[in-house]
Amino acid sequence: MCANCLNTAEVVAGHVGLAAAVLREPVHNLLASAGLVAPVDPVRRDARTVAFLRSLDLDPVEILGSAAVAAADAWVPRAYEPRRSARPIGSQSLLTAT
Repeated sequence: MCANCLNTAEVVAGHVGLAAAVLREPVHNLLASAGLVAPVDPVRRDARTVAFLRSLDLDPVEILGSAAVAAADAWVPRAYEPRRSARPIGSQSLLTAT
């Protein structure tokens, strides 16, 4: 597609999409180090993959290997509470008439 066929909104949307794809992991790591989001759990992806393969009646050991399946079976989701602000959200800070 030629550059003359694209309007400005399409070009901006393309650049935003590309920037989001490229910066997703570094931004998530930055937010995780700040304590705003849960850190990346490498076993979590394997646990979802093992569950998916078993739902398809496939043997995950043949595909992922026994070590990854054992780690995924032993994985327990962590409860993660991000830091909360001391200020209430806007709807809770408004005065209500009774």
